[in-house]
Amino acid sequence: MYRALNLTCPLLAAALAATAQSAEPVIQAERRFAAHAATHGVRAAFLTYTDSSAISMENGQYLNALAQWRQRPDSKIILQWEPQFAGASADSASGFTTGPYYMRHPGADTLLSAGQYTTFWKKNSDGAWKYLIDFGIQYPKKQYAAPGAEPVTVVVTPDPQANAMAVEEAFLQRYKKEGITAYAVVLHSMSWLNLNRFRPVGGADRFRELISWMPAAPQFEPAGSGVSGGKDLAYVYGNLVYEGRRAHYFRIWGHTPDGWKILVQVMQ
Repeated sequence: MYRALNLTCPLLAAALAATAQSAEPVIQAERRFAAHAATHGVRAAFLTYTDSSAISMENGQYLNALAQWRQRPDSKIILQWEPQFAGASADSASGFTTGPYYMRHPGADTLLSAGQYTTFWKKNSDGAWKYLIDFGIQYPKKQYAAPGAEPVTVVVTPDPQANAMAVEEAFLQRYKKEGITAYAVVLHSMSWLNLNRFRPVGGADRFRELISWMPAAPQFEPAGSGVSGGKDLAYVYGNLVYEGRRAHYFRIWGHTPDGWKILVQVMQ
């Protein structure tokens, strides 16, 4: 139904704006997560904000993230991050953020590493925000830059027939035939590409430019997915096969009046 809407109608535009879900609760959840890490340590923060069903992608395996964090020792390493781009579902109980992070030793000004995180969140039955997937990439630490004061946010609209894996498979079928030109119909004006070893880029044109630098087309093998209760956000994760090596990818989709669009694509 939403694919056929005429957004030039002022009344329709006003109606969509009135029902748009604010991303502020998700942004604040991310900031509380980072603040907890700053005051109580990284392990304590992840034990507090990791959902019991959260997925960790490591070395070709899909593991329970909470169990992994319980096994890890405490560390004095400082890990800090800040949301840069965010979106929330109309269900008021799920959303995502992505932004830069850095690691350093206590009292040191020199960074150990830097990169970009991406988190998909849900609010549980107790009203607490927990993440389902937290996945990141690294880039040269000299390229680190703090984001602006407030994250950019995106508006999404419901799709009653939302099916994350069906959306992903439709794209992958086109991708197999057309290569990177298949992205033309699924990129949003705010699409982010977080590609390992490169500083992330936002915007459809910059997304296409960065992914075109890859000398060979990577292959995607989806392994799992999820859909927000508002049926307007979806995510897919899986294996990434590129030049003989296997890694992971994470893609967040958002439904718009023009159909499903990639909001964030993370390639390890």
